Amino acid sequence: MWTFFVRKCKDMINHWRDYPLRTGVIWLGRYRIERFIGMGSYGQAYACTDIVTKNKVLMKRNMPSKKEIGRQLLERESMILQQLSHPQIPKWIRYEKKGFDEALLMELVDGDNLEHKMMEQGQMYSLQETLSVIKQLLQPLGYLHQAGYVHRDVRIPNVLEKGGRLYLIDYGLSCRIGEQLPEALRLGLKETEPLENKDGHLPGGGWSGDKRLMRRPVPESDLYGLGHLFLFMMYASYEYHEGQEERSWEEELDLPPAVKQFVRRLLQQSEPGWASAAQCVQELEQLLASLAE
Repeated sequence: MWTFFVRKCKDMINHWRDYPLRTGVIWLGRYRIERFIGMGSYGQAYACTDIVTKNKVLMKRNMPSKKEIGRQLLERESMILQQLSHPQIPKWIRYEKKGFDEALLMELVDGDNLEHKMMEQGQMYSLQETLSVIKQLLQPLGYLHQAGYVHRDVRIPNVLEKGGRLYLIDYGLSCRIGEQLPEALRLGLKETEPLENKDGHLPGGGWSGDKRLMRRPVPESDLYGLGHLFLFMMYASYEYHEGQEERSWEEELDLPPAVKQFVRRLLQQSEPGWASAAQCVQELEQLLASLAE
């Protein structure tokens, strides 16, 4: 009983500490909160006005209850973004500290993410449109891989659309290719389990297996994420029938054989795969040209 009471008190305190900043608050005497954008596992995002420059900026604040792990992830994201310069990646502005609070300031991409467009606005995508999305995302990924980094979190909530351009956001889980994260971070992110099963094979289906494959510090993990993003977009317009037996995506989705082969390679279900986004985009362009014909 006492243990339960202590745990509930800690949960209440953490909830209070993580409560979003109010609209109108001026953080660090410089950044006026215009609106709360959202909250992830380790951070909060706000649209702000820099009252010194009058520019609109995005402020990503570490989650106070996550303590050191939240601070480390935010600081790592800042260091990585500072090295990048691509029109589909938000621009780094600066890193600020205030007591136990830290914040990353970056370019505000004021658009809708794919998850909102599909779930809230009912946006559906054709096969060609979905492949076009994949092609656009291969551009920042190709740049990222060439710069020596891997994103490790390619999902529809992390894709923003503004003025016809797609942006790949949220580099909180990014790392250098081949990098082993510090043990404290691996423990906090639950990345300490071996990737392979006891028989030496990669895990099959299930969120746990999928997430572990997306978290590998290699470019193939981002392509794997793109494969799942493609399937998510295609399934948004898929109609289930009552009593229908669950089948594989290859059986349920009516896709041309060349597209199925392309997606299998993204998901590493077919050999050979691609070692980088740059290699993948060349074959995608050929695929799009063949579909157009």
